[in-house]
Amino acid sequence: MNDFHKNPEAETARSSNHPGTMNRRHFLASLGLSAAAFSLITSGTFSPSWVQANSVSHEDIPVNPNHFVLLADTHCGPHLKHQINFMKKSLSEIAAMNPRPAHVLIYGDFAFLYGKKTDYLVLKELMATLDKVQIPWTVCMGNHDRRDFFSEIFPEHAGKSLMADRLVFKVETPNMDFILLDSLCQAPDDSRWITPGEVLDDQKDWLNETLKKQTKPVIVGAHHSLDETKVDDILKSHSCVAGYVNGHHHTWSTEPQKDLPALILPSNGHWGDIGLVNVHANENEAVFKFTMRDFLVFNKTPEFKPNPLRHQKLAEKQGAVWRLDLK
Repeated sequence: MNDFHKNPEAETARSSNHPGTMNRRHFLASLGLSAAAFSLITSGTFSPSWVQANSVSHEDIPVNPNHFVLLADTHCGPHLKHQINFMKKSLSEIAAMNPRPAHVLIYGDFAFLYGKKTDYLVLKELMATLDKVQIPWTVCMGNHDRRDFFSEIFPEHAGKSLMADRLVFKVETPNMDFILLDSLCQAPDDSRWITPGEVLDDQKDWLNETLKKQTKPVIVGAHHSLDETKVDDILKSHSCVAGYVNGHHHTWSTEPQKDLPALILPSNGHWGDIGLVNVHANENEAVFKFTMRDFLVFNKTPEFKPNPLRHQKLAEKQGAVWRLDLK
């Protein structure tokens, strides 16, 4: 699916609910921060009050090893209002869950538009909500991300990659595993992005060898769909593969891809279907349930009126379920 950003600067301005680019004072105010507090945040010496307020005592809260939360297309960065507000809401809800989920997986476009370092600095403070309660999380790269800046700001996460030149991860759980591939075509120029995704031959070889050794059902995924990652032949050749998950299209969809069971995730808070997905697994099946927060017309803020599709989409998709056979 194409990205429809025809004017990135105008998109940023629209997202901020201001007629022009939001200035630093307005951005800080939108987060409830003073200039001094922002300076402390970016230096790593201070956590904003909303993080502290949403931190919970987690020592006595059990972890459900078969519960996972899936997000995609968070698109967070400076000068953004509704994207950050949706992210705060999701992370606060996840952190407050009892029992706690075992893992949070984010299927790309973690950063806003160009994957700038400042995007990841904002995300570092946002993700502190999960870090404080020790809920692990894993991100795969989307077409609006950058491996270099993500790795610089989140070295502890990048260091878990199973490939040296790509950010590729495996999350193991009792009844199934997740493999997150890296489909980012990173532009040399860090002021632009490339929409199409690809999985290069060395990553395909790694995937094939990994699946040969897989002993549990596995869900393979990436930011881009199978039309672009083109790993369907590999997936079909291994009986352990239960399905495929991706983001990128900002819509909940359970239509098969290349004759394989597949799920496209909603955006957490940018445009299109807005929400998150809770996954509960047992030895027989994995159940993916969509919590829908909103439907946003592209390039429009939540306050945009009229939005005639909002109620229709909410009625159609709220609580939608995708069941995946693990037997």
